Parts: sequence; C-alpha cells; structure tokens
Amino acid sequence: MSQHVSHQKMAIAIILLSVAVQFGFALGVFGPAWISPVLSLPGFAALAWLWRKAEKNHADTQAFTQLVI
Repeated sequence: MSQHVSHQKMAIAIILLSVAVQFGFALGVFGPAWISPVLSLPGFAALAWLWRKAEKNHADTQAFTQLVI
C-alpha cells in the first residue's frame, strides 16, 4: 500500500512540475511559449503511468474478490 502512495505522489509531483514549467513559459520567464507543449509530455506520461498502475491494482482487487466469493 505504501508503494501505491509513493507512486501516486511521484506522479503528482511530475505533473505539478510540468504545469509550473508551462506557466513559466506562458509568462515568458523561461523562453518562448511554443516550447511549452513539448514540456507537457512528462506530465502526460506520469498520468498514463498512474492510470496503468490503478488499473492493475483494480484488476488484482477484483480477482481477489472473485476468489474469496
């Protein structure tokens, strides 16, 4: 269970960092705004990774429930 929480925290941290960097580019702090969409890719990858982990955990829980019942 603690591994699930740490994966979730890591994914949320990656997403928040990506959003912060995008705002920096949108405000012109880091450079031209056209680079911002490229930097959103790590955030999307973190979301996809977290989604796959949640689906796997759900499948494991569902399999255990069917076994018990």
